[in-house]
Amino acid sequence: MSERDPVRIGSVLGQMIHREGWRPRLALGRLRASWSEIVGPQIGANSYPGKLSDGVLLIFAESGAWATELALLAGRLAVKADAFLGGGLVREVKVVARGGGRASKRG
Repeated sequence: MSERDPVRIGSVLGQMIHREGWRPRLALGRLRASWSEIVGPQIGANSYPGKLSDGVLLIFAESGAWATELALLAGRLAVKADAFLGGGLVREVKVVARGGGRASKRG
């Protein structure tokens, strides 16, 4: 096979994603886009995934009360997020209260 032979675009993109280290960023985008479906509407309306780095998913909560609640659910949230992403990306969840009312997705 020469350098000029056709190659499937998915293969090329997969190699680029791996080489450039984009997998966690793409995974975070997928989590943000489907957050309410992953965690349920009530949690989804009061929190959002803010960062994914080294297997740790940082979740921003609407308030201190929500942060406490989500911290108690951290293990379950990690399992749900990791399963949604296909496994191997989320091993831990940390929760931070954003305060000031509804959780803002602008992070």
